[in-house]
Amino acid sequence: MWSGNDFAPGIMNWLRRSSQPRDSPARGRALAYLVLAAVFCILSYQLVLNHESISRWAEEQGFVVIDNVVTDGDPDPEPSEPSTYAPEKELVLAAMSSSDMTWAEDLSWPVNIYRADVQPGKADLTVPVNKGNEAMVYLTYLIDRYDSLPDVTVFLHGARYQWHNDNPLYDSVVSIQNLNLDFVREAGYVNLRCSWMIGCPAELEPARYLRERPDDPNHPTATEFPDQFKILFPDMPVPELVGGGCCSQFALSREQVLQRPKSDYERFRRWLMDTKLDSGTSGRVLEYSWHMIFGKPPQHCPDPREMYCKIYGLCNMTEFELQNQWIWRGLVLPDGWPETRG
Repeated sequence: MWSGNDFAPGIMNWLRRSSQPRDSPARGRALAYLVLAAVFCILSYQLVLNHESISRWAEEQGFVVIDNVVTDGDPDPEPSEPSTYAPEKELVLAAMSSSDMTWAEDLSWPVNIYRADVQPGKADLTVPVNKGNEAMVYLTYLIDRYDSLPDVTVFLHGARYQWHNDNPLYDSVVSIQNLNLDFVREAGYVNLRCSWMIGCPAELEPARYLRERPDDPNHPTATEFPDQFKILFPDMPVPELVGGGCCSQFALSREQVLQRPKSDYERFRRWLMDTKLDSGTSGRVLEYSWHMIFGKPPQHCPDPREMYCKIYGLCNMTEFELQNQWIWRGLVLPDGWPETRG
C-alpha cells in the first residue's frame, strides 16, 4: 500500500534532480514551487489519516477522545440545570457568650454565630457594641458581608426553642429545614412568622402619635417610633399604621439586600450605636422597621394560610391545623421544653 511515508523521500530526490538547470531559471523555480505545494498537500493528508487511525485505536483500547485529546476517563456529562434545592445559604445567629449553639453547628447550613457580649477581637464574630439586641448583629453582618453575601441569608436569635418560633414545637430547626428558599429569592424579604398574633394587622400608629403625642408609658416603642422613623427614613412620610409579624427573625435574598447601598446599613447601625434609647426600645424600633428597610409597605401582614404554604410548604391546612400551628404560651416556654410539653 502506498503511503506518504514511502512517497516523501522519493519526491524530495526528484525535487533535487528537477532543480538542476535545464531550460530556464524561471521554469525551474515554477516547477519547484509546484512540487513543494504537492508535498505539502500529501503530508497534510497523511496527518489526517494518522489522526483518524489514532482516534480509532484509542477508542478500541477503551480511551476517550475529546477535542482531539486522548483521556483515560469518561467524558464529562452534559451540564445539568442548577439545583434549586441546594443554593448558597447561610445562617446569622445573635447569641451571647454563654449560649449553647451546638444545635446550629450540627445543621448542614454554614452558620455565623455572633457573640454580642464579647469584646471585639475576643471572638470570631462579634459586634462593635452590645446594644439594640439582635439588630446590632444583623446590621454588622450586612455591613461586613455586603460584597460577599450568599444567595439566601436567614437571621435568627440564638436559642433553638423560642416562644415566637412559628411551629408547634417552637423549634428553630423546624423553621430552617422547612424554609422554601425559592420563595425567599422571589419575595426578597420573608418574615419567618406567618401568624398575625403580635404585630398584625397593626402594631403602631406613628402618624397619630406624632400629631397627638399621647402619654403611653406602657408602650415606649409606640411613643418613640415616630421621631426615630423620621431619622431612619428621612425620605418617607410617617405612616398612619405600621404592622408586621414580630419578632425580628427573617430571611433575605442577596438581591434584596443590595437594593440599598452599604452606606444605608452603616447609617442604621450608627443610629443604633448613638441613640439614647435603651436596647429593648431601640431593638423594637428596628423590629418594626425591617420589612420597610427591605422594600415592603409599612403594613405588611400577608394572609397566614397563604404564607404557611409558600414559606413552609404547609398547604391545604384545615382550620384546626391553622389555629394550632402557633399557640400563645407566654414569653417563656415551660422549663425543660420540649420534653415537658403537654
